[in-house]
Amino acid sequence: MRQAINGLAVIAILGGVARIGMAPSAYIWGSNSMQELTFGFVASLLMGIGILGIYLNAAPNVGIVGFLSTLVISAGGALTVALVWSNMLGMTEPDHAYIAPLLNANSILSLAGQLVFGIVMIRARAYPLWSLLLFMVFPFIYFIPGISDLGSVAWGACYIAFGYCALKNQKRAAAPPFVGRASAG
Repeated sequence: MRQAINGLAVIAILGGVARIGMAPSAYIWGSNSMQELTFGFVASLLMGIGILGIYLNAAPNVGIVGFLSTLVISAGGALTVALVWSNMLGMTEPDHAYIAPLLNANSILSLAGQLVFGIVMIRARAYPLWSLLLFMVFPFIYFIPGISDLGSVAWGACYIAFGYCALKNQKRAAAPPFVGRASAG
C-alpha cells in the first residue's frame, strides 16, 4: 500500500508542477493558448489521479466523508480533462449547448469537494494547515483581476505540498490532549 501511495504522491506532485506551468503560459502566450491548455490538460489528468494517493495517505483518519470528497475531486478532474480537451479542439460554449452546464456543474462539484476535503483533512491533521487552507481558498483567486492566472500557482503548490508530505508520510503534530485540573475531593 505504501508503494501505491508513494506512486500516486509523485503523480500529484507532477500534476502540481504542470498546474503551475499554466501561469507562465498564460502570461507569455495568452489565456486559453494551446500551451496553457496543454499544461491544464496534463495537470487535470495527473491531479485527478494523484488525489487518490493524497487521500490514501490519510484514509484511516478521514472516514467516508473524506473518501466521498476525494471521489468528487477526482471526478471533477476527469470532467476538467474533457472540458479542456474540447477547448483544445476548438469547441466552445456558443458552438455546443452542453458545454456551459458542464462547466457550471464541474465548478460547483469541484468547489464543494475541495471545501469538504480541506475541512476533513484539517480535522485529521493530515497535511500542513497552510496547504489545506490554500486548497480551500485558491478558487477565489481566479476572481481577482490582474492576478487571476496565479490561481493555478496556488492550486499546484497545494498538490506539491500534499504529495511531498504523503511521500514523507508526514502529518501535522497532533494537538496536545486537554489536561484539566483534577477535581479535589
